[in-house]
Amino acid sequence: MYGVSGAQQQGFQVFRGSTFTISCSIQPQYPGGSFLLNFTSINSANTYYSEPAVNHSAHFLFPSAEPAHQGNYSCVYHLFVFSHNFSSESRLLSVTVTDPGPFIIRAVVLPLTLLLVTVGLYFYCKATTGRRPSRQEDIELDYLGVTAEEEGAPGAE
Repeated sequence: MYGVSGAQQQGFQVFRGSTFTISCSIQPQYPGGSFLLNFTSINSANTYYSEPAVNHSAHFLFPSAEPAHQGNYSCVYHLFVFSHNFSSESRLLSVTVTDPGPFIIRAVVLPLTLLLVTVGLYFYCKATTGRRPSRQEDIELDYLGVTAEEEGAPGAE
């Protein structure tokens, strides 16, 4: 599912504008039947979407998540066989639609900050380990009778 950040105790969190699909399925007993997706939200009356069962499942596609899609969903399977109506209802699935802005900022800014700190530390360490001796170190070496240039020369002690 694109745009779904992860399961929560209450259900799923979907990013506004993303595509999401709710799939309903049932253990096969008889061929046919249909699924009704029951949607309940705080702001509106119940809404129903219907799809025929294909291979004992149905998929309800929502191409662009909007706040109006936020609420509770359940699948109801209907089957008419041997002059009897059978139905079975799933547990509720809660969907929350959120703005992806804060998530994108966290997903980009945190890794970028870590990268910059790592690169900065790398160059700092590189600069401090490869530095030449300061003038004060040259004076101390001259006092001992060895200059900084002689110290690295072959045969110098």
